[in-house]
Amino acid sequence: MILIYCPEENPRVIWTLDLVFKQQLGVDYRLTTFPDEVIQSDGPRLNYSFKEIPGIPFIEASGILFEPDVRDQSAKLLPGKKWANLPTIFSNNKSESILPFDIFSAIFYFVSRYEEYLPFEPDEHQRFRSTESLAFHLGIIEKPIVNLWIIEFKKTLKSWYGDSMTFKESEYQFIPTIDVDNAWAYAHKGLFRTIGGLWRDRRNMEGRNFRFQVLRDNQPDPYNTYELIKKFHSEVNAHAIWFFLVASHGRFDKNISSHNIHFQELIHKIAIDNAIGLHPSYAANSSPSLISIEAERLGSIVGHSVTRSRQHYLRIHFPDTYRALAHLGIKEDYSMGFADCAGFRAGIASSFQFFDLEENKITDLVINPFMVMDTSLQQYLKLNPAQAIEKIKTITDEVKNVNGTFISLWHNESLSEWKEWRGWSQVYRELLAIAKPARSQ
Repeated sequence: MILIYCPEENPRVIWTLDLVFKQQLGVDYRLTTFPDEVIQSDGPRLNYSFKEIPGIPFIEASGILFEPDVRDQSAKLLPGKKWANLPTIFSNNKSESILPFDIFSAIFYFVSRYEEYLPFEPDEHQRFRSTESLAFHLGIIEKPIVNLWIIEFKKTLKSWYGDSMTFKESEYQFIPTIDVDNAWAYAHKGLFRTIGGLWRDRRNMEGRNFRFQVLRDNQPDPYNTYELIKKFHSEVNAHAIWFFLVASHGRFDKNISSHNIHFQELIHKIAIDNAIGLHPSYAANSSPSLISIEAERLGSIVGHSVTRSRQHYLRIHFPDTYRALAHLGIKEDYSMGFADCAGFRAGIASSFQFFDLEENKITDLVINPFMVMDTSLQQYLKLNPAQAIEKIKTITDEVKNVNGTFISLWHNESLSEWKEWRGWSQVYRELLAIAKPARSQ
């Protein structure tokens, strides 16, 4: 137990201290707004305020945790002194502070996704680009900077209090996840979509013939990689979370109809051994009521309510997307990651509760950040399979180094060995081998 003096007790302070002490360090804390109480305490204690108290470890506050709104923080985001060879922001000015920066403000800024509430230049899908992020400009987008700061902070606390403070040792975990945007390339698409596909292939004799071979069951559908994925997962004893798109057909929502018996059978079969989640449609991001409709569709197929989600195209608008998910009963979301690169969108390799900055409210929605996605590696970064494996190893090593949770995002079609995905099934197999915890070996 550590007693922390803070001039104000509010949701921002509580959320940040819970994340650092309870969730990451495994240390109970008690907050007091009375300086005399922390002065008279004999146990481990900390002063987080604007003014030092002689004899008590002091971290100078920047003030962001005591502000009621979202405002430009650029003056406080300039890189400060390096600490344990790590970059810092929210530098402090007082030599009495035991750290050269306000670690709590820095963590709050990264993990709350503060920068995504401020104006930014979105991509064509209205998403936050990695190049807009502070992590990119600091050169740490491939580093779990929050975990690294907390590890060094633990060392500082140990130097002050030694054995009078005990910490939990976290354990590295791996969660593979699969998105099913297109269950099959040609099969089970229905008459009108099949005719439309044949029309598009009218000048492509090879493509048209291949489509006919699949439709006649003379060739396997290239996106039907489910048995291969099952085989790869069994090799490392991995259990994935599968996210299914069950939206009505649209420009960016092109999966099989949720009424299709073959699609329903596929979902049933996968749900026997794996957790299932909703892949809310592209359209649902602008119309939250669609999420409820789609969740009911998937729930009726699997026979129970759906409490996990990942946004199609990773479209997150703060705070509206997460607010809508929480309102509709979603308990966990797996959308927190960049579409255009591998790395750490929230600067952390651990799950955390969504904090609604506009309402200054701690929510029950748990955010599970992912670090690597197949389309990021192949389409955005333009990596070949060998380069992709090296990138995966780099990111995985970073997560293992902090005993975090590595989450991958893959699609069934990227194991098809078809068109642009030739050579990529082995990338996924290598990912599973690289990322598996030592205890599963």
